[in-house]
Amino acid sequence: MKKIIFVSVILVALSVIFLFTACGPSGYADAFDGGYSPVYSADGMKTELEEFLAVGGGDRTCLVSENAPEDGSGEYAAAEWIAGELETLTGQKGKIVSFERDVYTDSFESQNVVFSLKAPAENNPEGYKVVIGAHYDNMYDTCESGDGRAVYFRGTRAAGAMGNGAAVAALLNMCDIFADNTDGLSTDVDFVFYGMGCIDYGGADEYWSGLGERGRDSVILAVTLERLGGSDLWMWFDEQSTAHGDFILGTAAGIGCGDHISLPPARQTDPDVILTDSLPYTPYPLMNETSVYFGKTNVCSVTSGSDFTFLLTDNDGYGREDISYTSRDTLERLERDMPDYADQMRVAAETLTASVFGAGFTGACLKGLEQIGAYDWLTSRLAAYIAGAVLAAGVLAFTLITVSRLRKKYAGEGGRPNIKVAVFGMDYEDPEDGDVYVDIRSGKPNGPEDPFGDDPFGTDGGDKDGKA
Repeated sequence: MKKIIFVSVILVALSVIFLFTACGPSGYADAFDGGYSPVYSADGMKTELEEFLAVGGGDRTCLVSENAPEDGSGEYAAAEWIAGELETLTGQKGKIVSFERDVYTDSFESQNVVFSLKAPAENNPEGYKVVIGAHYDNMYDTCESGDGRAVYFRGTRAAGAMGNGAAVAALLNMCDIFADNTDGLSTDVDFVFYGMGCIDYGGADEYWSGLGERGRDSVILAVTLERLGGSDLWMWFDEQSTAHGDFILGTAAGIGCGDHISLPPARQTDPDVILTDSLPYTPYPLMNETSVYFGKTNVCSVTSGSDFTFLLTDNDGYGREDISYTSRDTLERLERDMPDYADQMRVAAETLTASVFGAGFTGACLKGLEQIGAYDWLTSRLAAYIAGAVLAAGVLAFTLITVSRLRKKYAGEGGRPNIKVAVFGMDYEDPEDGDVYVDIRSGKPNGPEDPFGDDPFGTDGGDKDGKA
């Protein structure tokens, strides 16, 4: 029995140590050694957001096949505007890539807008690529199934300043800067404005599938911007510390943005939600396009929030109403509740830009790719079974110790009494048969004294039998 107890205790201790060391963040590397000057302004972010939200009266709802996109409304109008705005900012028009996607019984028409930049061949001989994206559609209008018998989502009638206008505006500003500085790139960059983000992250999935095997192998990092403008700015990379994550967070510290960015709290998960085939739980930052890339390449999810668990409250950690993807998701409400929202957009863009142009960026991403899969078993159902087995071993060890102490404590001259468990309470047991019963309902034994009292195991100066 002592061997069983010893092994059980060791297993529990090793499990706790491993979880805290394998999944905890390491120290941030000093990835950026200076020399970077800020290139974005909060005013520029705000102006871009205002112009984008005005497109089509704010309606960027995904269209079902019956509502042909040729009418120039909704999501397609927003895609056309983004493509034209890219040409205005950079001289290069974004490419509209149309696709159809089946969701349940309906076929949806949508489109991504892709803005591709090439690094000089001498800087990127291997043809590596970084993807930086955000979905541009919203839930302005109600999206019904073709037969009218189901509703995919209810319309908010709000333009979606947080969901996801702020991210789109930040991305457009980044396209402007990157296009003027391609000579400094060490990897190719695809800026992707995803369609159908509000339905199954369809645009991101279509983009990733459309790259082909060779194109997917070239991607060393996929960045997703989502829900900017909340009380805290988070960057999430994985449940474990990653090389590219350390590099980006180190860069943020190096350019003076470190105080404005952090890893999300570990409790930001919802164990009851399954959004990807490989994950029995879903971290909050994976509830966006990042989930499409997770486990396939390095990821960086840039989002905002507070100290609350997703979908369990309507208020953030400061008592303000959560506005993203609700009827309150307007620019006016964002300005009132989060007056520094534009500066948060600037910080996100500044950090990502300095990281991609920073020396050592490609190397950090390649090292991060080597780490993918190192802890895959932690996100599998096998891990849950192992955790359950370890917990059971701990319970078994506790039970064996308790039974052993009870036997010693109640042993009499005529031999040791039997220790029995009164599962349904003492009303169904015979307390006069000389045995000792543990009443499950009360948690106390039926004996001359309570072994779970101040000193149940006789450790307070007594002998092995618990006698003074």
